[in-house]
Amino acid sequence: MKFLADENVDLPAVRALKRLGVDIISVHDVGMKGYVDEGILNYAKENKRAVITRDSDFLRLDRKGAEHAGIMFLTEPLDASRLIKESQKIIMLFDNLENTVVYIPLK
Repeated sequence: MKFLADENVDLPAVRALKRLGVDIISVHDVGMKGYVDEGILNYAKENKRAVITRDSDFLRLDRKGAEHAGIMFLTEPLDASRLIKESQKIIMLFDNLENTVVYIPLK
């Protein structure tokens, strides 16, 4: 599973996930910092990457029927170790997240 971290996701957590072999990039990596949410969601869909975000506008886009490769919505700020644990759970539990929203942390 591949991920795209929104700009509100802690960059040290993104780098830690990369070191563990998770296929994750951030909007910073692809020059999309500050882009509108629709553009980020479309980029992620085209590149088959689930978006990791704390921005509830992505939930609004999902409710409006926007197709996407998945949204991992962080309901609270997570440090690197918690984001790693939660991401590993998602990777183990799902084959893909296409048009699915998962609220993190999982309960």
